[in-house]
Amino acid sequence: MIRSIRFVLTLWYLGILTVILCVFSSTLYSKVSANLNRHINETLAAQADAIEDNIFAFWKAEHEIYKTDTIRKEIQVGRFPALIDRWSAQTNELEDHFLRLIDHKGVILAASKHFSEFNLKLDESILRKTLKHRTSYQTIKQGKSHFQLITRPIIEDGQLLYIVQMTVSRRQAETSLEQLRDWLFWLVPATILLTSAIGWFLVTATLRPVGYMIKKVQSIGIQDLQERIEVPDTHDELEQLATTFNGLLSRLDKSFRRMRQFSAAAAHELRTPLSIMKGELKVTLRKERENAEYRRLLYGQLEVLTELANIVDQLLALAYAEEGEEAIQWKEIQLGPLIRSVIESWRKVAEAKELTIDLVERDTSLIRGEKRLLERLVANFLDNAIKHTPAKGKIRMEVVRRKGEVCIVVQDTGPGITPEELPKIFDKFFSHAKRDKSDSSGVGLGLGLCRWIAESHKGKIAVESAPGHGATFIISFPAISATEEMGRLRVC
Repeated sequence: MIRSIRFVLTLWYLGILTVILCVFSSTLYSKVSANLNRHINETLAAQADAIEDNIFAFWKAEHEIYKTDTIRKEIQVGRFPALIDRWSAQTNELEDHFLRLIDHKGVILAASKHFSEFNLKLDESILRKTLKHRTSYQTIKQGKSHFQLITRPIIEDGQLLYIVQMTVSRRQAETSLEQLRDWLFWLVPATILLTSAIGWFLVTATLRPVGYMIKKVQSIGIQDLQERIEVPDTHDELEQLATTFNGLLSRLDKSFRRMRQFSAAAAHELRTPLSIMKGELKVTLRKERENAEYRRLLYGQLEVLTELANIVDQLLALAYAEEGEEAIQWKEIQLGPLIRSVIESWRKVAEAKELTIDLVERDTSLIRGEKRLLERLVANFLDNAIKHTPAKGKIRMEVVRRKGEVCIVVQDTGPGITPEELPKIFDKFFSHAKRDKSDSSGVGLGLGLCRWIAESHKGKIAVESAPGHGATFIISFPAISATEEMGRLRVC
């Protein structure tokens, strides 16, 4: 099942937005409800304080007339209910509120007609809390309506005088909360749907270049690897993605070109020795021959097979080098004896073309490397020089030191290399146009491998050549410093 990134991103966006809106709505509703409750409680507390002040003011006015000691004295001698009756009759405060006055024992001193309709008993837990001089708030239900009840102790000199209970309707607060619920019920889903549509549009617009890239890449076949994706000038991940795709296409194009070039070159190189073998075998089988002639033929076939094995070895070496599978065993090596050994192994090949090979050792410094790989490097350069140097020519090899580097200089008297070919000679499968057509090897395998060996030893290769003046290859390696060499000698 194909999962659309656009759908997944929109779904994630929708889910996160839904959670955020739900949390926001719940928090908003809780905050508004708490604020309304606090406002109701503050209103009740203010009204209860006003009742206390009115009763005290009424007593004080009577005190001027009747000269009573304190309002506590009124309560203690049992004259407080009469005081409340007189206060209610003169001020009508009792009937204007949902109000009830209670003494410290829970006995009702006075109650408005409206409050009496509640038929509300004083809860024991509320009474205990009030006796501890703490105000309590309750929500009570009368029919279908809800009221907020305050039970407030009136304290004088640290002692409870009486208790004021008042109620107020919660209808206005509940209506406001109900309206808020209705608004949130419709607003949250509408916001989710609207923002989801906007999110879908934005994701679609954002991924449109990706869709273009997908179609473009899908349309590119093996024959179209030179095509590239248009890189948007956005300086973002889309530009990086397009650049990455183009880099991948470039590498694929290079790999396929190399593969086709390799197939053609390998077929050409293998065809020549195989054709020679086939032709010689056909000629040999036409009639009976002497043992000496058969022996000569077998030696010839052995030479051809050796050349074929050399080509295969070069191909395998290049493949391993390119994949990084050629592990290097680092050792201290002196290049002079190594080069001399390689020259001796190629001496007969050079003599067959009447070539002269000279070695000049101007330096005996050591380098770090692997003997097997360095022998292959020298052998490949020597093989290249022998192939491209005409009969009776000269090949000169030197070991010199230049600016902290040990250099191998290989110079031949061949036809030289044109300026156009110089940048390409180290490319794998490059074939020098002026080489001997009868030669059965040399498709750039050797020099390509030489470059890898030099670079793996932290070295470099330079070439100097001009048509008709031969070629000079300079292979440079970092020399072991004098300090390191002295340390090695002390260890020895």
